[in-house]
Amino acid sequence: MAKHIGLDELNGWSFEQRQTFYRSGLARFDNVEAVRLVEMMVASGLPFRRGSDIAHGDREMKALEAVIDAPYNEKLLLEAAAAGKPPLGAIEPLLVEHLGEDYRADNGATIAAGYLIARRLYALGYDKGNSQKMPDGSIARTAATFRKKRA
Repeated sequence: MAKHIGLDELNGWSFEQRQTFYRSGLARFDNVEAVRLVEMMVASGLPFRRGSDIAHGDREMKALEAVIDAPYNEKLLLEAAAAGKPPLGAIEPLLVEHLGEDYRADNGATIAAGYLIARRLYALGYDKGNSQKMPDGSIARTAATFRKKRA
């Protein structure tokens, strides 16, 4: 059984440990527990990032959330998932349109977008599948696929 990480443990970590934990949590959104841990990190108020990396609460993260969580974009995410394609591939053009040059890999925006899509699809009853190469011209190189949980 995996060790349960709680707020008391996070308080004892160094800044570098929290930074690594946050970045790897965003990139490794394997399950609902990974999402819970990232959300706990953000809610803790403890410092966990440097410089230009985007994070929860930033203008760029809020813009990503607005596009990904928009009810009218849910159909794009679900259609891509049903087709066995990465939902990020379906919605990335909208992210580029809304964020412009702020949507890029070096500031963590592509990772954050994948994390937010996973959070949304987990809430809708999906599990993470394999990663696939993104379409030519995409900013993200690979992205996760998702499949509906079996009843």
